[in-house]
Amino acid sequence: MRRIAFLFVCLFSTLAATVPVRAEPSASPTPTEVVERLHSGLLAAMKNGPKLGFEGRRALLEPVVSTCFDLATMARVATGAAWQKLSDGDRARIIATFTTFTVANYASQFKTLDGEQFVTKAEADGGRGRRVVNTNLISPGDDPVELDYQLRQDNGGQWKIVDVYLDGSVSQLALRRNEFAASLAAGGVDNLVAQMEKTTANLAMSD
Repeated sequence: MRRIAFLFVCLFSTLAATVPVRAEPSASPTPTEVVERLHSGLLAAMKNGPKLGFEGRRALLEPVVSTCFDLATMARVATGAAWQKLSDGDRARIIATFTTFTVANYASQFKTLDGEQFVTKAEADGGRGRRVVNTNLISPGDDPVELDYQLRQDNGGQWKIVDVYLDGSVSQLALRRNEFAASLAAGGVDNLVAQMEKTTANLAMSD
């Protein structure tokens, strides 16, 4: 299902130069387990989507998305060089709004199940302390869609998703960085936050 696969691109720049090496975690989920937890949450939202409605799916997915993704790092990288000039308050606003915005996108798009399934293919070294989990999104009557997750360890040693590549080449985070740059150039942090809040509100109303 290309519509669902494309969501991964539209939700969230390569991190090679920005992600530091982290210490090994103690007793934390593996990168593969993190990705499979996300997939399980998405399938649960799709299976029960019509009954749950938008708010129900958002409530179901919020802890899953917040746990599986390093949303603070993603917001920082998406903001680019402008991040260094922002106050702590503006940084906090961007992270909080980006988190709500990301959860709302998943809740809006993953709302029905029509035989889709996620298949984990392999886990490999991604360089610079990262891991890559290769998966396929399988939909009846359609070609498999490759989804490659990049994960890093946070300050607590927990593996978190920091980017998703569609068909091995299209980075969510790179696209998001382009959008953030345009919003910041047009009106600074207030405009960026307002644009994400507007999109989130529209998603809730369009369900």
